Amino acid sequence: MARRVFCRIVDRPDGLFDVTATIEPDKTFRREGVASLAEAERWIDGLRTLMTALGAPVLRVDVAEDEAACDPARTGIERLDSGSGS
Repeated sequence: MARRVFCRIVDRPDGLFDVTATIEPDKTFRREGVASLAEAERWIDGLRTLMTALGAPVLRVDVAEDEAACDPARTGIERLDSGSGS
């Protein structure tokens, strides 16, 4: 059975964006320092395309402002390459 994937984009105080993707039940990946909101959304679209091929739906999660201040170094989060490309 395919697991659902939840994505969120967090607007950082320095003007960059972080993208997190959580695969049920508890595996979280994080891409930090994305230059623009459009780039972050393209990254999620690419993830959505990949996961659709695997039969796993990707859902967008809205973040409350107080969650944006969470520590990015939480246990269980893997950082993804923030280099260019989708």
